[in-house]
Parts: sequence; C-alpha cells; structure tokens
Amino acid sequence: CILCFRRYVIKTILITYGTRPEIIKLSPVIRELGKKGISFKTVFTGQHRELYEDVKDLIPKPDYHLTIMRENQTLTNIMAGISSEFVEILQNESPDLLMVQGDTTTVVVTAMIAFYEKIPVGHVEAGLRTYDLTSPFPEEGNRQMVSRIARFNWAPTQLAAKQLQKENIGNIIITGNTVIDACNNFTFPISYDDKILITLHRRENFGEPMEKIFIEINQLAKKHSHLEFIFPMHPNPNVQKLRPILQHITVVDPLGYPDMMNLLSSVKFVISDSGGVQEECAAFGKKVLVCRNTTERPEGLDAGFAKLVHTNIIEHFNWANKSPKWSGENPYGNGNASKIIIDSLF
Repeated sequence: CILCFRRYVIKTILITYGTRPEIIKLSPVIRELGKKGISFKTVFTGQHRELYEDVKDLIPKPDYHLTIMRENQTLTNIMAGISSEFVEILQNESPDLLMVQGDTTTVVVTAMIAFYEKIPVGHVEAGLRTYDLTSPFPEEGNRQMVSRIARFNWAPTQLAAKQLQKENIGNIIITGNTVIDACNNFTFPISYDDKILITLHRRENFGEPMEKIFIEINQLAKKHSHLEFIFPMHPNPNVQKLRPILQHITVVDPLGYPDMMNLLSSVKFVISDSGGVQEECAAFGKKVLVCRNTTERPEGLDAGFAKLVHTNIIEHFNWANKSPKWSGENPYGNGNASKIIIDSLF
C-alpha cells in the first residue's frame, strides 16, 4: 500500500460492467467475493451486447441487464442511455461501494453517478496513462476522470501507482492485473506454431489507419504462405467493412474467452491494437506488435515482448517472426490481484 487510508464499513457492493474486457477482468474478482461470502450485485449495461454471449458464462447472471444499445449510436448516446437507467438502480440499491473496472463509457458514467449520489467508488486497473486524450479515445479521458473521484484506486503495477501519485491521487494499492488471475485459470500448453493471431478494433484506428493495417497484414499473409493469419473479427461495422481486403487471412467470428486463450497459447505471435491482449501475451510468453502510437501499458515494451508499430506492420514483422519466444518476469503480476483487491476492503 503506497498511501494508507482509513477503513470503511462495506457490507454491500454493486459492480458495473458493459464490455467483454470488463467481464473478463472482473470475473476473478467476482469469484473472490463469492468465495468469501461477501454480498454483491451486478449491473450489465449492454455496451458490448454482441460480444456478451462469448463471456457470459465467466460470471453469474447479472442482477440488472440494461438495454441501451442502438444501431450506429454515438458515445453520447451510450452515456445518456446508461445514465437514464442506472441512476434509479443505484438509488434503489444504495450500496456501500460501486466497483468499476478499466476505462469504458460504462465505467466513467456509472462512477460519476455514484459520485453524485455520494457512494464510494472502487476502481480496478487504476492509473493507466498515455497522457494523450486522443489515444486511446475516449478511454484516456475516462480513466483520468474516474481516478479523481475514486475512493479506492487499485493500481495494477508500480508505474500505474507512481502516475497516480504524480497526479496527487491517494488511496492507492498495487495489486497486479486481474487479467493474469483470469489467465491462470487455464493450463493450455504453450507452443509457437505457424499461426499468427490478429485482433483489431480500436476507435482511433477506424478509417485510413485500419485500412493500411489490413493491407499490410494481407500482403504479409500472401508472402508468408506457410503461416496462418487468424483474425477473430470484431463485429463493429467500421472493422467489418474492410473485410474484403483480407484475401489471404483466416477471418473467423469472435471466439469465446477459453477458445481465445487456447489459440493465444499456440500462436507464434500476435498483431493487435488491444490493451488487454498485451497483458495476456505476457501470461503466455508471446510477443505482440501493438498497432497504436501510444500504450498505457509500457511495462510490456520495457520487458521486451511488446513493440509499438502503429500501421507499420511489415517494417517490424521480423522482430516477432524471427524470435517469437519471450520469457521473463510478468510485469502485470502473479495472479493474486483479486485477493489483494478484496482483502483491502475488509
């Protein structure tokens, strides 16, 4: 614990989530609560309605399931939809703590409403930063706002904690990342087969950047025909519309989490613009070409398994392809994050 804080009596916890990554990263925390017999309820906002089916078995059925999603809606639409339904739930439940994870619209909206209702907020995965509000957008702004109002800031790494300290934010506990807890539930053998996993979905890559990435990976797949490039494609229309470019790629529907981790355990390396995948690569000893200009997870760059490449996949392809194996100390923890989080409350 970097900064000590007084104990609060917490008898009931409300947990909100809206996206696939939130469900994955909260699932070990929810299991820990159940193991210790601590009372909690959950709210699913439906922000990732299409991907919910892939991970719904990781957690109990939500006590509240909002129906906010509309076709082609904006971030403002999502914010308004959550706000109109969540405030009544929060007032009726009146929990001792609202727990959120990460940096989605679900996180910032529900945390702000809790703040207005004078209900303490606990933020899982606090302190990640790029200090560039445009990258990733809107996540960087979301997480900075939540840090200002959270009573409990559960930082996954020493660096995340230092960044919070630099911002004069208190109540910090270093926990490790809960995704490592989730990964440790799997015992898939690790191999480096002639397969490459691709995941691309970031909002700031939509349009010309993503088109360039698609063209480059398709060219690589054509040139390296002995390698199978496997792309579980995100359902977002901005991603799907570029699918015709991928003539030499194996494009599949989104995979359930166990299937995704099984695939990750066997691929040679990964091409991705995801944040969570960078952490999962550490758990499975895989290198990752990060298709972004910035990353809020620089620990992977320092450890040597992640490399920022943005749209320049071809230029950096051999970095991962010629020596894909990575071994080292996982900078995101050892799988005890959920226990540390829950123990800090009681």
